[in-house]
Amino acid sequence: MDYIFADKAAIITGASSGIGRATALALAERGARLCLLARSEHQLVEVRKEAHLRGASEVLRYLCDVREEMEVENAVRAAIERFSRIDVLVNSAGLSLNGEVEGYKLDDWRTVIDTNLTGTFLTCRAVLPVMKRQGGGQIINISSGAGHNGIKQMAAYCASKFGVIGFTESLALEVRNHNIRVSVLLPGSVATDFSRVSRREAEQAEREDIGYSMTADEVASVIVAMLAQPDQAWMSEVVLRPLNLELRRTLRG
Repeated sequence: MDYIFADKAAIITGASSGIGRATALALAERGARLCLLARSEHQLVEVRKEAHLRGASEVLRYLCDVREEMEVENAVRAAIERFSRIDVLVNSAGLSLNGEVEGYKLDDWRTVIDTNLTGTFLTCRAVLPVMKRQGGGQIINISSGAGHNGIKQMAAYCASKFGVIGFTESLALEVRNHNIRVSVLLPGSVATDFSRVSRREAEQAEREDIGYSMTADEVASVIVAMLAQPDQAWMSEVVLRPLNLELRRTLRG
């Protein structure tokens, strides 16, 4: 066990799948106490069971739509009541609804922005009082390579992820003197269900391998490394890219 995480209390959004799930299990293996937030009850139950098996000392699961202010506030309050502190917040909840700007539905725009950007704001705001009272904490917000580069037919997603970077930079400067480290992670292509469900149903690909991509476990290992930095170290922004497609295929074989 990596004792730097033993008994640390962590909230992870989007914990039912993808990077959120992988991060939850990576922290479970290191003895962290977890509060897992997601909208999918069945998947959340399964992740909770697996987290216990991997070594998490306590696991609280909470159905939560990060777009909803009261749901976020209630979930964070429940975690504080259970753990008495919050050491880590990882904002992994995210989605994309792709399409050209011309004809793009306002409801879809709001769904993407509210999930990826407003949800990040709501969870960060909710944990700040307890982190200040306890004298520190760590927040990692997940942006994307699309937070630095526009992609056609992904204007809403790119806008939200550009926004996550700006929000993170601003918040980090506000709270650094409270010993709260706020960082943003920009992964490149990651082979998760997100890669498929972001396409509209008529455009979904049947194949599992989306190409030049990393795994959720690889991204989670970087999140763990970011959380394990010495107290005076601050990775403010980490850009993570896949290295070698041929190596990936060799390792799979």
